[in-house]
Amino acid sequence: MKLSLKTKVMVFVATVVIFVTAISTFLSISAHRKSSEREVSARGVALSEALARSVDEGLAAENLNLIKHVADIVHTGDVLLTQVFSTLWLGVASDPPDQLNSPPSPAAIDYFKTHKGDHDSYHELGRGWLDVYHTIVLDPHDARVPKVLIGFVRLRISTEQASRAIRKVVLENILAGLLVTIISVIFLNAIIMKYVLAPVLALHASIAKHREGDLPVAVPVHTADEIGELSVEFNQMSVALREREERLAEEKERLAVTLRSIGDAVIVTDVQGVITLLNKVAEQLTGWTSREAAGRPLAEVFHIVNEKTRERCGNPAQKVVESGHILGLANHTALIKKDGSEIAIEDSAAPIRDRHSVVIGVVLVFRDATEKKRIEEEHFKVEKLESVGVLAGGLAHDFNNLLTSIVGNISLAKMYVDSNSKAYARLADAEIASRRATDLTYQLLTFSKGGAPVKQAASIVDILRESTAFTLSGTTIAPEFRISGDIWTVDVDAGQMSQVFNNLIINAVQAMPDGGKIVLSVANIVLAEHEASTLRAGPHVKISIQDTGGGIPAEHLARIFDPYFTTKQTGSGLGLSSSYSIIKRHDGHIAVESKRGQGSIFTIYLPASQDVKIQAPLGQGDIAIGHGKVLVMDDEQIIRDLSEEILRSLGYEVELAKNGAEALAKYQQALDAKRPFDVVIMDLTIPGGMGGKETIQKLRNIDPLVKGIVSSGYSNDPIMADYAAYGFKGVITKPYSVESFSRSLSDVMQG
Repeated sequence: MKLSLKTKVMVFVATVVIFVTAISTFLSISAHRKSSEREVSARGVALSEALARSVDEGLAAENLNLIKHVADIVHTGDVLLTQVFSTLWLGVASDPPDQLNSPPSPAAIDYFKTHKGDHDSYHELGRGWLDVYHTIVLDPHDARVPKVLIGFVRLRISTEQASRAIRKVVLENILAGLLVTIISVIFLNAIIMKYVLAPVLALHASIAKHREGDLPVAVPVHTADEIGELSVEFNQMSVALREREERLAEEKERLAVTLRSIGDAVIVTDVQGVITLLNKVAEQLTGWTSREAAGRPLAEVFHIVNEKTRERCGNPAQKVVESGHILGLANHTALIKKDGSEIAIEDSAAPIRDRHSVVIGVVLVFRDATEKKRIEEEHFKVEKLESVGVLAGGLAHDFNNLLTSIVGNISLAKMYVDSNSKAYARLADAEIASRRATDLTYQLLTFSKGGAPVKQAASIVDILRESTAFTLSGTTIAPEFRISGDIWTVDVDAGQMSQVFNNLIINAVQAMPDGGKIVLSVANIVLAEHEASTLRAGPHVKISIQDTGGGIPAEHLARIFDPYFTTKQTGSGLGLSSSYSIIKRHDGHIAVESKRGQGSIFTIYLPASQDVKIQAPLGQGDIAIGHGKVLVMDDEQIIRDLSEEILRSLGYEVELAKNGAEALAKYQQALDAKRPFDVVIMDLTIPGGMGGKETIQKLRNIDPLVKGIVSSGYSNDPIMADYAAYGFKGVITKPYSVESFSRSLSDVMQG
């Protein structure tokens, strides 16, 4: 059992006081007992001497009654027996008489035999009595006659009264000792408590508070002795500790604020790799709270693997302790969280050193690189698309010029042929084939900067329905539309968006060779700030195309938007990559979700339009006839010839120029002749000469009211998408038919 210092001191003081009091009481009682025995013994001797004299006098007077009388005199209340013996120790007289023959003590007989003449008395103590023997000597009262021993007297005195007196004294002494003990213990404990224990206990209490982290104000100083000096020193130490504690608390608070403010995750370990600290970001990324992670090995909480090989990565803390240098994680490192989910991370680990540069721990700083990795992959895809666009743009430019001649001449030929004739049907088939070639050109153009969309406010639902009906015609697959309410309009290039939907629906059909279902969903959605990293916050239209096919293998998902990547023997690998590029150029986003055996879902996000007006689509075969004077500038002879033929068939006067300089000269001549051109149609790109962009600026200097139409199938500038910003009044996209050509020209002439 553990006793406190106070209890020990009290027990010690009580023990000492009791011991001293007991010794004192014992000595006092012993002294009193001896004193009582001496008194009883002295009284017995005195009485025995008196009795012996009385007997001596009675014998001398030959008066035995005198002996009895003397016996009566000495027979007091405490005298139990009086006997007179002869020299032969025979009883002569006794009181009480029945004790006459009571034998003397053998010890007394032996005593007087061995001490003749030396002692006149002998006493013997029994249980409750004291026997005193004394000699009877006949004194002749004559110096010449010697004294003669004539007998002995025996006097037995009771010691009970003395014993009672002794017991009373003992009780009184014990009670007095007990009272003195209690008073002494209380008094001494009070003195010791005040001047010794109180300061020591105060120091102990303060030390206990220090151990619990609660620093007291001060320990009271009661004395100026060593304990007082110790209290003063302790108070000074406590003040120093309190100040140091406050400084440490401030530093700890600053560290905590810093760790909370850091956007990266931070884990701190000791040299054994045991976690001592996690900040809030680290808790979120690992799934472990700081309380759960503290005391655990780093490898248990920070479980990292190689994304490619799935092999577990080495312990970064152990590597830092062994090398003593700052280390970074290898590429393709993934962190497996507590719930089993996985994120890509970037990190570095650095040693923590003390003032002697000894490594005492490791700090690990890491961040979620999932979004960064995804953005980098997006950028890489864009870069690949742009690199392909350099080649594709050049091919598309030349191909479009050829297609323009083919499509335009077919359109012209159809005007001169009976619509019921076989020739008209063949021309129509050729035109359809040319349109399909045009679609391929559009796909190539989307990889180049010249593929910038010519945007107009449009109903994405109408475009989706038209593309779906066109693509699914002749198949056994029926589409299911899920349109959520009144869908917002979007600013899109209708042709390019049709191309996107055609590509996605064709892929869905090919993924379901035995038939299935395509669900096309459209809904309005408002994205919050930072909700999607690749999209701006605000209203968007969400389009989803879902099939019930076999799904896309996980190993192919990351590459399906790459140019020329395909798993089909007859595929070009441009469908999804061109769709990706188109959506990007519309400031949108396209994503895919797929699981093997569960089909695929392609989701497109497009910014909602601020313009709610939608231009009515032009009907097929609707040719706008007009009149006026038109100047056509193009570097290709076949395009100039085609344009002249179309314009003349529509009722216009035509002049031709092969470059910008020639066009400027002819325009100036017409102005000077007071017969200006109503419209100037200019090819945007003139190899080795002045193109449409420079020409329109110079024409506006000559005539601010000039009506210019830009015509091109490819450009390195976004002029086709925002022609008005460059001074043009309209746009004609190559290849064009008579219908599209006539409508664009009519719109500008009437505008």
